[in-house]
Amino acid sequence: MKIIFFGSTTDSILVLEKLSLPDIVAVVTQPPKPVGRAQILTPSPVEIWAKNHNIPAFSFTTQEKKPWLYADEQAVLDALRPLKADLLVSASYGQKIPSDTVSEARFGGLNVHPSLLPRWRGADPVPWAILSGNHQTGVTIVTLSPTFDAGRIIAQEKIPVTDKDSTIPLLEKIFTIGADLLITSLPDYISGKNKGVAQKIKNEPYARRLTRDDGFEPWENLTHPNEATRIDRKFRALHPWPGLWTRLPLLRSGVSGQATFRGKRLKILGFTTSPTIVQLEGKKPISWEQFKAAYLAS
Repeated sequence: MKIIFFGSTTDSILVLEKLSLPDIVAVVTQPPKPVGRAQILTPSPVEIWAKNHNIPAFSFTTQEKKPWLYADEQAVLDALRPLKADLLVSASYGQKIPSDTVSEARFGGLNVHPSLLPRWRGADPVPWAILSGNHQTGVTIVTLSPTFDAGRIIAQEKIPVTDKDSTIPLLEKIFTIGADLLITSLPDYISGKNKGVAQKIKNEPYARRLTRDDGFEPWENLTHPNEATRIDRKFRALHPWPGLWTRLPLLRSGVSGQATFRGKRLKILGFTTSPTIVQLEGKKPISWEQFKAAYLAS
């Protein structure tokens, strides 16, 4: 069995490590990205994993305005076709795999998707599930299709969402379960016994890609008791990116720091019933009590 794996994140590796190493003929991952203040070009976790296991790693440039599409789809086809893959497997990848690449694989392709499809199709299903107050999510093994996340469902497993869950730990849990579900589903899928079930997509919420603006919360909501439960969900869903943030209000005349700091961005780095740790742009993180004493005391 020749498998080409598509993925980019540490969650992808949870799936990769369940596959038989000799079967993986290549990985396809996102190109290195600038990281940190020094903007050092850094390869994805999947590329690092592949190099450590002496497996070829491919990456391809994407369109600037539509980063989920390749800039040159033919280049992808030409690079992968000689590998003659039997199966494509993707997990936490982000780019649309060319239909010809999928159809040329003997058994097509499978994606490990962190939601109960057709609910929360799209790029960021886990934070949207938390944001929306869902009490249940899951993982779906779905065939790769011309439209994102619209293939046939091969297997699903439900996972509870608690009022303590945040995105990164919940993603790790989902992909750990999903990796096992993929492996147990493969024999019947490969034999043709499990052909999957078509999705009935109708009025299901879509998990669009999050942006930095999604993390904004109006200042007046941060300490309002009626907003605490919702903002707590938002904090857990959006931490660490895009994060929860606000802008300082136009403070009363005479308030310390009013002229310098009004309108500045304030990151919320901790939240329970109200902020606990905050960071004013250009400053170090401090407790909410320290912040109030320094900037809000009259």
